[in-house]
Amino acid sequence: MGLRQRGVARDTSLEEPLLAPSQSDVDSDALPTSSSGHENSERAIVPRSINKYDWEQLWRALIQGCVQSCANAWNTVVTCLSSVLPLRVAHSPIELTQTQAERLEQLHDQASVQFDLTNEEHQALLHQLWSHAFLGEPSQLQSDRWKDMGWQGNNPATDFRGGGLMSLQNLLFLASHKPALFEALMHKTKGQRAQDAPLEEGGRGGEYPFAAAGVNCSHMLIEMLSLRDTSKISSLPAGIGFLELLKHDGNAFDEVYCLTFEKLDELWLQSGTDSGYKWGYFDFNSIKSRLQQQLNRQLSLKPRSIAELRTLLNMGL
Repeated sequence: MGLRQRGVARDTSLEEPLLAPSQSDVDSDALPTSSSGHENSERAIVPRSINKYDWEQLWRALIQGCVQSCANAWNTVVTCLSSVLPLRVAHSPIELTQTQAERLEQLHDQASVQFDLTNEEHQALLHQLWSHAFLGEPSQLQSDRWKDMGWQGNNPATDFRGGGLMSLQNLLFLASHKPALFEALMHKTKGQRAQDAPLEEGGRGGEYPFAAAGVNCSHMLIEMLSLRDTSKISSLPAGIGFLELLKHDGNAFDEVYCLTFEKLDELWLQSGTDSGYKWGYFDFNSIKSRLQQQLNRQLSLKPRSIAELRTLLNMGL
């Protein structure tokens, strides 16, 4: 909702140029007086020399007139062309190949599905994630072990929210295709980690929870690439870059997700170093925002592969 303007009179004195002569100065110049100090009864027009200020005013008026004339002419041309060739003047999105269109439609369908604990197929995916995270342990849909993985409660079904089913599928791709990275991220084995220092002692809430961070990465990418409204993706610089990746790799979104999660952890560790290791969970959103800016910038450069995107992110981070 826009702000309603109040009915306050405008102070036009604030719009006057600071170096303009006052009206009294103009009157005194235009109305010369006699040598005796009295005004002439017949006010003849007396020519006076043009000072520097007058020349500036003349040039300014001349330039403004030329600019306005050009603008009017251009508007006339555009109006004529728009009436004759309306379709050519309008913006047209990039044309997708059949492969790109099919893969994008599949991503749209995935991103539009919410997680449903009553759905047996969704339950099966949770059991698969458990088996990757807790090898050899019998899988349970409700257990405190889920908290050890980084879910907020003992039932991860309540944590998917904006990430939907796709965020669970992304975590499974990470676990099955990049198990070493999955283990490193879940168990925080890289670098010096945030400590669980009390807040009053300079702590910032400890480490970020692995699973919740993964859902955040999925949601960020879904929104950034407008996967739930794919009509917009071809008008986004980052979206155009992603479509180039999608043309060559059917798993482009999952690969970008894994790279995003990996770079999030690297940026997290870098932020710890920069802050003298006084950082933690409460800094997560600001770090994620910095990463999103980098992703937007580097994807807009249209990398031709995930490896090239990685190189660009390494340079940016």
